[in-house]
Amino acid sequence: MNGWHRIAPVASGVWSITEAGHVTVWLIVGSERALLLDTGMGFVPLRPVVEEITSLPVTVVNTHHHFDHVGGNHEFDEVLIHPAGVDHLVSPPPAAELRDYLDQYERQLRAAASVREIDHEFLHLFDADSDPAPLPVGVDGDTWRIRPHAPNGSVADGDEFDLGGRVLRVLHTPGHTPDGICLLDSRTGILFAGDTVSSGPIYAHELDSDVDAFTASAARLAELKDEVSLVAMCHFGRVVAAPHLLQAVFDAFASLPDSRSRARRTVDAVGSGVDEVPFDRFSILLPATGTSVAET
Repeated sequence: MNGWHRIAPVASGVWSITEAGHVTVWLIVGSERALLLDTGMGFVPLRPVVEEITSLPVTVVNTHHHFDHVGGNHEFDEVLIHPAGVDHLVSPPPAAELRDYLDQYERQLRAAASVREIDHEFLHLFDADSDPAPLPVGVDGDTWRIRPHAPNGSVADGDEFDLGGRVLRVLHTPGHTPDGICLLDSRTGILFAGDTVSSGPIYAHELDSDVDAFTASAARLAELKDEVSLVAMCHFGRVVAAPHLLQAVFDAFASLPDSRSRARRTVDAVGSGVDEVPFDRFSILLPATGTSVAET
């Protein structure tokens, strides 16, 4: 392996591939084909990592178009995304946005260093997948770019990927972005949730986010919770969760008209000001408006 990506078998034929402090992508392998759900930051080549795990043909499916999920798309021969995300893949994110992201990540690294000893002694939350790591040599705000890469095709709600012995069904779950999708493994019950579900901040504040659509998508996933055995997510230290999280996320979105009054002002991963509504196991980020609890 390359020393940057953290590989962990999560279930039979399922691996998490984590860039600690950034994002987790998922490799799902059947008897005939493999599916790679997202391609991460693009800091370090991902394809050699995948090829060490499987020699089967690999299809890349993007959960949505954001730069932290598509950085390695150009390394693969077959890349698919929901139609609402196609144009974004051929238009790279602005260099200023990437610099802002790395600036905010430097803050995260400093914060992690300040609590690492306390965590080791008392909390035991950090592990190889959750402890933020210094950037690879040569990666900085002046050099890091996301290479545009036109997809080969698109995916739609209800589409299925037969990998041989396992079938993954596409669920269109807009809200975080219009093109957001999840995949449900019908045999194992694993739900690959993209950025629709998170154990940390759930991003519902961005320019193309839609809280009403997010609420409807969360309701759909909550209705499926009895079919789900495990929720596999993309961000923060806890990337797997029990299916009851799906109901909790929907309940949280449904409560926003009342619970927004508890919002506190913070910043997102690129340093933009947002309102964060806290819940027991996650939070929801909303556009900054008015006066937050933290400012009163």
